[in-house]
Amino acid sequence: MSDERHTFAAKCREHWERLKLSSPETLKQRILEVFTHNTNQQQVIVDLYKLVLPDWDQIQSLKGHPEVGMELALFICRKFQDFDRQHHPNCMPGGAWLNWGFSVNRDLHPWAISFENCIPIY
Repeated sequence: MSDERHTFAAKCREHWERLKLSSPETLKQRILEVFTHNTNQQQVIVDLYKLVLPDWDQIQSLKGHPEVGMELALFICRKFQDFDRQHHPNCMPGGAWLNWGFSVNRDLHPWAISFENCIPIY
């Protein structure tokens, strides 16, 4: 892994720990807050990225995506489906998240997140 990618991953992990997101219960609560405080798909996606990426407002684009374990992936996807059924009944439930959300990595702990394959372009 390049030094730049390693530094970014370390910065993200520090942010994750600072917000106490390594606890599945805390993480679930923070994710639920994102869905509760928004009414459109784009803002939910942005707020979920802001939750995990410490310098989201400075990032122009990403090469790759954060990767999450299977339970976390299913939790977010199901919440997005519920959200879409309520706020966007004429679209495929969870479709926006499938297109622009985090990637799934079955090798990760079920509630873990990895930034190793996510490269920010500033």
